[in-house]
Formats: sequence, structure tokens, C-alpha cells
Amino acid sequence: HPRVLDAILGGVVAAAQKSEQASPTIIMVFLEDLSDVLYGGIRSDVPGHGGAECAAYLPKSRVLLETAMSTAMMVGFGAYAVKTYTMPSRFPKMEEPLGKRFLLVLLCLVFGMEVGYKIISKQVLYLLNPCHVMTVVQIYLLAARPNKLSFSVLRMLVHYVYGAVIAMMFPDTMSRFLSGEVVVYWTQHFLIFFVIPPYLIYTWGPSSLEPFREWAWPIFTGIFFGIHNHYILTVAGHLTHVNLNYCLCPATVDPFNGPYYRTWAVFHQAFCLLTLGKLYTLAVKGFLWFLPPNRAAMFKYD
Repeated sequence: HPRVLDAILGGVVAAAQKSEQASPTIIMVFLEDLSDVLYGGIRSDVPGHGGAECAAYLPKSRVLLETAMSTAMMVGFGAYAVKTYTMPSRFPKMEEPLGKRFLLVLLCLVFGMEVGYKIISKQVLYLLNPCHVMTVVQIYLLAARPNKLSFSVLRMLVHYVYGAVIAMMFPDTMSRFLSGEVVVYWTQHFLIFFVIPPYLIYTWGPSSLEPFREWAWPIFTGIFFGIHNHYILTVAGHLTHVNLNYCLCPATVDPFNGPYYRTWAVFHQAFCLLTLGKLYTLAVKGFLWFLPPNRAAMFKYD
């Protein structure tokens, strides 16, 4: 019947219109809940943690100029690194050591607790910070077998683990209030600097590191974390007003505090990448010299 058909069609149209009106509300509620979990618990009243004042610390024009200059440097040095890097043609073939599996479980447990703390405290966005990225990278290395990819990742990693020492020298634990949260902080940083990399170097053998006079791998490390800082942390920080890795405003203890602190950071971090990573590998090799050689890594190859 025409009237019945008109009533049905009218009801369908009304329901569709009502759904269209409700959809933006549902989306907004979802985005609000998501943002609350990501950074709702990050306190902007704590110095150096973020907020509108921190986000406005530098004019956008300066940030863009510094990003452009850093990108140009990364392209230039990257061209040199691509032409000069080396990689062994053979890789150790061995059974998975029990110690490697134990460290994998231990690091996953520690990092899992850290992720849980971040979810409970509504600070998930902090998981983008470099030490958490290094933790994920080390979990991959503990699960991986020696090959070209894992050797490349390890060679890049050792030139940035000094960041874990800086985090231990200047611990930022003011936002950690949950029981055991500070213990997890120290345990995580201790593992990713003092335990995991030396163990991997010992297990995979001396060829897992580049020759001492080769500079391509610290350059690759600088490019990776340069992109991470300029294009991920800075952008996410301006969108959320969260001071990720101090990309928006300087830390209160930063000796280069001022409008040029990011420019100074490019140079002093480049110096650290080119020197501290080499010193770290020398120290690790010196320590491992006192241990019996890992013959599986020395004499069995794919």
C-alpha cells in the first residue's frame, strides 16, 4: 500500500539522519577516551613535562628551520655512510642459548610492567621516548638469530645506549607514583645498558660489531633517532602538548637551557653518537676479554 510504503521509507530516512547526527558524537567520545588514555595523566604543572606554555617555548618558524637544517645534515652524512659501511659475509650458526631466552623473558616482563603502568597512569604516549624504543629493539634482538638485519640493528643500537646512562644520571621519576614503578624504571635502564648489549656481543661474537675506525653505523643511528625526534616526537608533542624527549622545551637541568637548546642538542648529541658508542664497544670488548671465548660464535657459520 502506498501509505505503508511511505511510512517505511520515512522511518528509514529518519533513522539514517539520526545515525548521521550521532556518528560525530560517537567519534568525539572515542577520540576523547583515546586521548585520555594516551596522555590524560601527564601533568603539565610539572616543569618540563608539557603544557601550552612548554609547547609555545619556541616559535614554529624556528622549529621548522632547525628541522630543515637537521634533515639536510642527515641526508649529507647518510650519503657518506651508505658508501662506506661494511657487513660480514658470514654469520654465526648456533643453538639458542638458555641465557638468551631467559633475558628475553625477563626484558619482556619488565617492559610489560612498564606498559601496564603507563596504561594505568594514562601516560601511554611516553612509550614513544627513546629508551622504550631501545627496549623494543632489544626484545627483537633477543628473539632474532644472527643475520644481516640483526647485526645492523645491534651495530646501530650500541651507539645510542648512552641515552640509558643519561636517564640514570638525571632520572625523571617525578611522575611515577604507583607502587614498584620506580623499581621498574631502574631495572629497565640497567638491563638495556649493562646486560643485554654485552650479552648479545658475547653470544654473536666480535664480528657483530663494526671495525673501530668505521663511522657509518653511528651515522645511521643518528639518522634514525634524528627522524624519530624531529618527525615523530616533535609532531606528536605539538599535537598533544606533551614534552616527549624534551622536544618542545628544555629540561630544568639542561645546561643549554635557552632558545637555542635544540640547536645545541644536534651538536652535542652528534658528538656523543660519534664518541660514546665507540667507547662503549671498547669497554664491552675489554670486559669480554676476561671471559672464555664463545667458540660457537667463532667457528660455526652459515
